[in-house]
Amino acid sequence: MTVRNTGPIVLVARMKARPGKEQELKDALSPLVAATRQEDGCLTYVPHQGLDDPGLLVMHEVWQSEEHLRAHSAGAHLRKFAELADTLTVDGIRIERLTELEV
Repeated sequence: MTVRNTGPIVLVARMKARPGKEQELKDALSPLVAATRQEDGCLTYVPHQGLDDPGLLVMHEVWQSEEHLRAHSAGAHLRKFAELADTLTVDGIRIERLTELEV
């Protein structure tokens, strides 16, 4: 079944910090979050930390459109964070794309 999305694009980005790198990864999020929240089309950009696993960081993102998300993905601040994430995380960043269900 193909899902057509006509509304905002929702992303969940999950990262697992390497042991001993938890604080460094959290610190690297601050400039990314500040810059991203200023981007056109960014509706929500909120980082979360696991309660049961403090090394788990999850970003909840909502973008106005696919075009806005593409612009974000090409941004220098995201590329810089992604490079850091390669060294600070286990298996990098896993991104899940979602759309809201109408129920």
